[in-house]
Amino acid sequence: MNILSNWLREWVNPNVTDEALAEQLTMAGLEVYGIVPIALAFKGVVVGQIISCDKHPDADKLNLCQVDVGEAENLQIICGAKNIRSGLKVIVATVGAKFPGGVKIKKTKFKGVESFGMICSESELGMAELEDDAPIGQNIKTYLNLDDHVIELDITPNRGDCFSVLGVAREVSAHYNLAFDLPEFEVFTQGDCVIGASVSDTQACPKYLTRTIIGIDNTVKTSKWMADKLVHSGQQLHSPVVDIINFVLLELGQPMHAFDLSKLTGDIKVRMAKSGEQLELLNETTLKLKEDTLVIADSDSVLAIAGVMGGMTSSIKNNSSNILLESAFFEPVFIAGKARSYGLHTESSLRFERGVDFNITELAMDRTTQLIVEICGGQASKVNACIDKNALPELKPITISQEKIKKILGLELDAKWIEQKFINLGFEISQQTNNSWTIIPPSFRFDIRIPVDLIEELARLYGYDKLPVQKLSLESNISTTSETNVDQYDIMQSLVNRGYQEVITYSFISEKYQNLISPDTKKIRLSNPISADMSIMRSSLISGLLQTVESNQRRGHTDARFFEIGLCFDGIKTDKQSNKLAAIVTGNRFDAQWSSDLQPLDFFDIKADLESLLALTNAEFSFETAQHAALQKGQTAKIILNSEQVGWIGALSPMVQKQLSLSKCYLFEIDLVSIKSRNIAQYKALSPYQQSGRDIALVLDEAVPVAELIQSVKAMQQQYFVDVNLFDVYIGGVVESGKKSVALSLTYQSLEGTLTEAQLNAKVDEVLVLMQAQYSAILR
Repeated sequence: MNILSNWLREWVNPNVTDEALAEQLTMAGLEVYGIVPIALAFKGVVVGQIISCDKHPDADKLNLCQVDVGEAENLQIICGAKNIRSGLKVIVATVGAKFPGGVKIKKTKFKGVESFGMICSESELGMAELEDDAPIGQNIKTYLNLDDHVIELDITPNRGDCFSVLGVAREVSAHYNLAFDLPEFEVFTQGDCVIGASVSDTQACPKYLTRTIIGIDNTVKTSKWMADKLVHSGQQLHSPVVDIINFVLLELGQPMHAFDLSKLTGDIKVRMAKSGEQLELLNETTLKLKEDTLVIADSDSVLAIAGVMGGMTSSIKNNSSNILLESAFFEPVFIAGKARSYGLHTESSLRFERGVDFNITELAMDRTTQLIVEICGGQASKVNACIDKNALPELKPITISQEKIKKILGLELDAKWIEQKFINLGFEISQQTNNSWTIIPPSFRFDIRIPVDLIEELARLYGYDKLPVQKLSLESNISTTSETNVDQYDIMQSLVNRGYQEVITYSFISEKYQNLISPDTKKIRLSNPISADMSIMRSSLISGLLQTVESNQRRGHTDARFFEIGLCFDGIKTDKQSNKLAAIVTGNRFDAQWSSDLQPLDFFDIKADLESLLALTNAEFSFETAQHAALQKGQTAKIILNSEQVGWIGALSPMVQKQLSLSKCYLFEIDLVSIKSRNIAQYKALSPYQQSGRDIALVLDEAVPVAELIQSVKAMQQQYFVDVNLFDVYIGGVVESGKKSVALSLTYQSLEGTLTEAQLNAKVDEVLVLMQAQYSAILR
């Protein structure tokens, strides 16, 4: 997102330099990628007008010009341009003017005639041509608005509200405690919209506004002030109507579209695409539309892909005189990924995917209308509105307290300061007490959903660099006789004993791997990377292991078991770095042999290796079904210790596997600290009596995890209980659909004597009662 400093300062103007402003934005989470002047550094260049133009007395190809630059006397300047003429407004570099590279304009002589400056070409300086009303003598930077900077912002996906001047201005206002109010735009309207509109799926499009403007002149030139802002923001100029829509997009963040009214048939319909429908887009490509794509259509055909791009047949041309304006809110979930699925990426989809303020739709419509009528003329109709209020996003109140803020941030913030910052950000305080607030987030903040989101806002505005840094401490009465650390060598040796080889990879990875493995993690870029493929600090060890497997497979080594222990980075500070252990397996379980076929490795091979490693700690780890961007759905689990996630295990996603041209891989990654702490086994007297076992087969819902059953049995802490194990799972046959049969082996043993049948049956009955009560399981 590129934003002009002067444009931003028209909205809110803190008394700081652009550099200081950029630093403040970065510290607030809107990372400034760079500040670039919109023109080369030069001085002493002004607007001039040629008063007379004669041939040089001794050189036929040179002209001797008298140029008015607003001083007491005209300047005599020699120029070789063929199109130079009397009365022309020109750019003049006076004596003493300086240009990049150390070039300085001096008084010179050509064939014995003095020249006091230089007439510059607009194209040579990268400037637009001068208008006839350009003021003589004015500094060219002032006239062409060149004394400005482009602030290049790297906006994170959660801050869709900041893809506009309005959004960034709101942030600046909050940080500098400056007044900020949304403007109002007056529009004179007459009559109703001459074309109707309807929305068939209001969940996808809760709000859809249209307005006709009749009798415009789309051949006029876009106003200079607007053209300058668009060009310097990286936008190309088109016709005035399109330029105005692009301007409002950058200014307010609301994507809009305009249709040529003469090319529409019947009413507008917002609906899902039908099978076989096609659309020729504005970029002159023709797409076959998918049925899950939201489109804008008339009675005859599709006009646009909603929130992405319009079609060629209904597009605005220079001779268009009657137009239909569209301003809508599309639910992000229906737009997300649609542009990408068609190989497109547009300014509209960029914003709609992240969430556009559903309360700014009307304001954007009025702003666009005002500018079109002002620049192109025409008569605007009233707005035709299709709004389903029940389908609009719900703004749920969130309550936070001073206690919660202090617990998370480590300091107590002033209550009045907290209230002021929320008001500055556009949040509504619906209820408050002495030490708590109930906040309603504004409609443009889709990322605010839970209390910690609000506390993060306070941390941003307070300044991450000002938060207190304290060493973590723990008061514990745990005896050293009951807990010790697992040596890292033992961890490594455990994996080596199971056939793994250790690898050591770089802490730097390519952006490609970062996007594949951890697309939602903030990228920590190196300012001076070794190469483009080593430009990101890794947040996971998985990328290095995948590169190792990829390299080995290219050399014919297809059976591999690798592991790595190393630092991963969620930030550059020490407390944002953590040691992790990761491992990967691929290929076959055993080498080729005569007595059996090759057996490919599967999920349970690497799970067994991990469980063997976790057994070193004597701690109760568990696994829960989960989803991970790089892992296959249905074969992915979180590793849980003490109700907290400490790692991942699963099969590599087929999408990632295909992109890297890899065979099937299975991997895990776990925080090293979670397997370094070991509970020392306590001595228990051995029973001289034999163990007794009972097998039970339970029929229960197929979705119930077996691990949950086992944990429930262990949690009973029955007298004489030794262990419980799974030995069979059966689905199908006599077992009804949606159910499964799970066979568990229960083991009991007593120190006093061999258990009787009655004692065993009583224990098994207790288990069956629990299974029935908690899981509706019945004995098969």
